[in-house]
Amino acid sequence: MITTLVVVSTATLVVVAGMNVVSARKTLRTIEGHLRASIEHKGAGLVTNQALALRDLVADNAFGDVARLVERTLEKDEQLVYGLFLDEDQKAWGFSTRQRISRETDDWKRLGVDPSKLKARPRGNVGGEFRQVLGQSVFEFSMLVVDDKGTALGGLYYGLSDRPLRQALAEARSDSRRALLVTVALLVLLGAVTIVMGGIRSRQSAVRITQPVTDLTRAVNTLASGNRDIRVEIMSGDELEILGGAFNNMATELKESYESLENMNRTLEAKVQERTHELAERNRDMRLVLDNVNQGFLTVSISGKLAHEHSAIVDQWFGSCQGDIQFEEYIAKSDPNFAIRFKMGYEALVEDILPRELCLKQMPTRLQCGGNEYRCAYFAILKREQLDGLLIVINDETAELVYARQEAERKEILSMFEALTSDRTGFLSFMDEADDILSKDLNSGDVVLQRRGLHTLKGNAGLVGFGIIARLCHEAEDELADRFEPLSREALAPLENRWHVLNKALRNFLGDKGRDVLELSTKQIEELQQEIRAGESTSRLLDRVASWGLESAELPLRRLARHALALAARLGKGDLQIEIAANGVRLAPKPWAGLWTDLVHVVRNAVDHGLETPKERATAQKEARPKLRLSVGVVDHKFVVEIEDSGRGVDWAAVKMAAEAKALPSATQEDLIHAMFTSGVSTAKSVTTISGRGIGLSSVRQQVADLGGRISVVSKPGQGTCFRFAFDLSDVGPRFGVDVIREGGVAEGPAIGLLGEQRGGSDARL
Repeated sequence: MITTLVVVSTATLVVVAGMNVVSARKTLRTIEGHLRASIEHKGAGLVTNQALALRDLVADNAFGDVARLVERTLEKDEQLVYGLFLDEDQKAWGFSTRQRISRETDDWKRLGVDPSKLKARPRGNVGGEFRQVLGQSVFEFSMLVVDDKGTALGGLYYGLSDRPLRQALAEARSDSRRALLVTVALLVLLGAVTIVMGGIRSRQSAVRITQPVTDLTRAVNTLASGNRDIRVEIMSGDELEILGGAFNNMATELKESYESLENMNRTLEAKVQERTHELAERNRDMRLVLDNVNQGFLTVSISGKLAHEHSAIVDQWFGSCQGDIQFEEYIAKSDPNFAIRFKMGYEALVEDILPRELCLKQMPTRLQCGGNEYRCAYFAILKREQLDGLLIVINDETAELVYARQEAERKEILSMFEALTSDRTGFLSFMDEADDILSKDLNSGDVVLQRRGLHTLKGNAGLVGFGIIARLCHEAEDELADRFEPLSREALAPLENRWHVLNKALRNFLGDKGRDVLELSTKQIEELQQEIRAGESTSRLLDRVASWGLESAELPLRRLARHALALAARLGKGDLQIEIAANGVRLAPKPWAGLWTDLVHVVRNAVDHGLETPKERATAQKEARPKLRLSVGVVDHKFVVEIEDSGRGVDWAAVKMAAEAKALPSATQEDLIHAMFTSGVSTAKSVTTISGRGIGLSSVRQQVADLGGRISVVSKPGQGTCFRFAFDLSDVGPRFGVDVIREGGVAEGPAIGLLGEQRGGSDARL
């Protein structure tokens, strides 16, 4: 008890003294703050008032009055260390100090005054600065003196000594120390009295407690030595008597427990042997499974340590993993990149900040070693709902991946032959356009051209069934997304190598003269024979022959239609109805090939962004089947292409927000259309393999501009959108790249679009 009283008294003394010190420091800071505020108020008022007084004196060139004003101010206030007024030429009109220094023309420079700081400060502001001047600490206050028109006349400076501040703080510290000493003395006296009284009271209580405690101690020692029949008799009438009764009860129960335990021990050895035998059988069965299964099973502890028990095939794949080793250290010998990603993912899983399922999905799944590829699956090992480790299941997928790769390559070659047989001219135009993209855009060293070329090539590769090319383009786009410099030739090498393989297969199939073949139907030859017999003019016959080199616009429209149907099925947009109106137009394949290549982006956006799902169309009470209209025509010496859908219409508000995010004009409808076709502008919430990068429509705009065309967009909310591309033509005919032919004469008359508007679509030969 005495020790407790000493500790409590000492702690009280320390706490009170500490609180007194903290309070004293806080009081000193408060006093210092008030004194500094008083000095700043005094200095600011002094320079402000004298700046007003000096304005007229300086304007009247009263040199003597200015000097006397500064000197008298210094004489009246003992706290002032110096006073100085400098005109705009840095000439001292008035200069006075309390030290005996020479006061020649430039002696004021010993004060270290910097007039440039005063001029840089806004006029009318008082500057305060604490610094060392003439061997003492001062508060310097300065202000710019200006006339009624705001013209600077000079600067006024006064330095106030900090001696009063230091004297006041010293007195406050002295008072605080005296108060602390008095408090400590009183607490020491009080503690001493308390300890003495506690010692007397403790001695009185000890006499009454010592004997029963001694008896209890002796009984406990006897019980510990093995005598379980020991009992105590305490008749003190207090808690010690209750404690003695509890000891007797404990001794009785302990004796009974020992007897029961001895009976149980007789059968324990037999049970241990039985359980050990069962466990050995289970371990033998588990080892048999792990040694013969063709999957890799490993367990990792919460600290990342690899367990000793694992599949034997793991040692064959990645080498022996004997000893206490971290899993990432073991697997880093085979795949360092996988090890790094695993370590980061496992740390996030152990930290338990993100959802456990999300962390498991983000763990790396592809593992490469010795030319083989493995797939990893992860399962959390839980203990009372808490993570206790990780089970890793590894499968060798080398053969499956090789087969899948070979199957994808065969599928591409088959798609090439199908496209070549169904649309020879269009497919060869696509191959030529893709060659230009690979040789020019992707190797141009321009990031924008690379993005545009990859996006266009991806869309059109998917259109003809080149899945590997489309995948390689998408991977290159992902790598290029966050870069400000173009991809290197090494990064594009997989794409170029695959394209060279496809080109080689095409050349082998076509032969040396494969591209010079002209496909004619029997009907076309018969029509030429009839015109010759009928005595048609040479010009008419030449046009007929020249038209054989043109491609029917229906072929590229059907290519776009097939792509739209496949995409709509993939995105769950329902059974898409497509209307194709070629209006007898035939086109020179090469000049217009780039246009059809880039219009894929418009079709993809129409299906992805424009068309609703069947559920959304039912909610909007629209026709169940969405529609897409693809048409071309020649109207008033203009070649017009239209792509129109019956979807939700353009979200102009979203386009406006995207344009503003890119700092593009967005005030007018033309501004919004221009922004829609600008690179990097997209209303998609995420990037997919179909859309979301904001590159496709910019490629369309560039292609239309190169052909001298114009773009217009008509959109009605909830009804659909029509993209129109119009190109001025100096003439129409097979020798000019665009022709309009119909059996029996010309085709005329407007077409009605899905939005209920008339579209110019005359088929007249012009």
